[in-house]
Amino acid sequence: MAILETEALVLRTYNFGEADKIVVCLTHTSGLIRAVAKGCRKLKSRFGAALEPFTLTKITYYQKENQELVSLNHAEIVKSHFDLSGQAETLTGLAYMGDLVIEFSPPYEPNERLYRMVKACLDAICESQSDLQVILRYFEIWLLKLEGYLPDMRRCGECHRAFDLTEATFVNTDLVFRCLSCSRGAGSALSIKLQTQLRATQRLAPFVFAQESRAIPESIHREMAELTHRLIGRVLERQPRLRSTFQ
Repeated sequence: MAILETEALVLRTYNFGEADKIVVCLTHTSGLIRAVAKGCRKLKSRFGAALEPFTLTKITYYQKENQELVSLNHAEIVKSHFDLSGQAETLTGLAYMGDLVIEFSPPYEPNERLYRMVKACLDAICESQSDLQVILRYFEIWLLKLEGYLPDMRRCGECHRAFDLTEATFVNTDLVFRCLSCSRGAGSALSIKLQTQLRATQRLAPFVFAQESRAIPESIHREMAELTHRLIGRVLERQPRLRSTFQ
């Protein structure tokens, strides 16, 4: 029986039995894990507030061979985000992020880049809750990319010619990006401004991306939300339980 210690983000909790909870965490070293926190619903629980959703914690747990659920032994708050709990839209956005991470990430597969990206997006939301929807678009693009579902944004999916940002790019029902010649004009044309925004997600940190997106017209934000939700819906073969759309 291995005893492990790692930094983790709490994504979701469920009541379990009379006094326990199941805690779903994205960890720095082990990927997505599901842990039983025994006695955490008791008044004098040793876990305190360390298992609140989107709390950054340092956890110790042990895992028995051939058991999916691990046992949580200790959790210590590294950084709490209680200040985010006052805004219903922010809480919904965070729950949406947590849901998508759980949907996309296979259990117990380490993914340090995913962990760092989710932390960076959370930090950006803490810096500016007013930029929540823009940061969620950034999160969606990077989640799709890190899990291998984001189409190539720089080259045509058929002829592999690099896109010129002065020309139209088309996306059809298969959600592959194509040039005008290969698409034969079929599908939806992506605006030049949207293409520029998509490329900006690949070179900027989430908070900087949000700052530089404040002057972007709302129509482009909506276009980006429509695209990311189409991509996510295709991967999941349904729309997520929670949806987040630029208002």
